[in-house]
Amino acid sequence: NTYGGRHGYLLRPDGNDRAVTGKEFYVSPFFPVDGGYRMRLPEPGARLDLSVHLEREGARPFTATVRGARRPATSRELVRLALRHPLSTVLVSAAIRLHGIRLYLRGLPVQPRPPHRTQEGMQ
Repeated sequence: NTYGGRHGYLLRPDGNDRAVTGKEFYVSPFFPVDGGYRMRLPEPGARLDLSVHLEREGARPFTATVRGARRPATSRELVRLALRHPLSTVLVSAAIRLHGIRLYLRGLPVQPRPPHRTQEGMQ
């Protein structure tokens, strides 16, 4: 998350590659730690297509999607991607923070960050 925290969810997708779990981790100051995640997690083939929906009180206030094509993770490919997209992580981090500023300026209430227990093996 943007606070440097980590949390692992052990998921057991059903026969339709779907999984459901409760939300246990503070991710955003604009979403409390309640609700749950409904995910579509098919095993990757030539393409990757995952989605995670945050569900709260019968609504879906947030959805994240990851899509892409399979490529070999060779040193050459990783260098090529780093050179082609040198600022990707910086730009994503800046966009997240700018969006948070916009939400704050629009008057969305800030949710306090509750203490989070450290999971074994996570730092």
